[in-house]
Amino acid sequence: MSTSFKKRTLFSGVLIASSLTTMAYAAQPVEGITVTPSIGYYNADSDRQAGNDTSYSIGVGYQTNSALALEAVYLHSDASKRGRENDLDQYRVDGLYSLPAFTTVNLTPYVAAGVGITDVDGDSTNLLVNAGGGVKYAINSDVDLRADFRLVKDIEDDHLDNVTSVGVQYNFGMPNQQASN
Repeated sequence: MSTSFKKRTLFSGVLIASSLTTMAYAAQPVEGITVTPSIGYYNADSDRQAGNDTSYSIGVGYQTNSALALEAVYLHSDASKRGRENDLDQYRVDGLYSLPAFTTVNLTPYVAAGVGITDVDGDSTNLLVNAGGGVKYAINSDVDLRADFRLVKDIEDDHLDNVTSVGVQYNFGMPNQQASN
């Protein structure tokens, strides 16, 4: 094996390692509480008694000092189907995992999954699981615009809904970390 090839391989390895550590450093989130009001569109399974309509949600979460965040979400939709008004309420606990950020454009993609319950008109409360993802656009260190898509599986009644939403995430970092930034 030639010395030139070994040098190029070593140089490439060092370059890749330094790039990855720089990306990881740049993507370090600020630990603290998050609040995310959102508006979206709830697309219910065609077999469900609830129709498709605008949805509103509020999420309160905790961002760890790693890529993982936990979020409690309340979602409401006033869906009408066949002339009948329906109130659809969801209560979820979701885990979000941020992927490496695109620092040149302030975008951070993430994947999400969680569990919860769906209540339609107070008639039935069913267990759900959800999975999806989205992207956050950092306006500054405290505010992100967030776009999200989730598939929502009603375990008990075997419905598959989806929710598309946009929101604003407010980040309230820990006091000792904000002072050091």
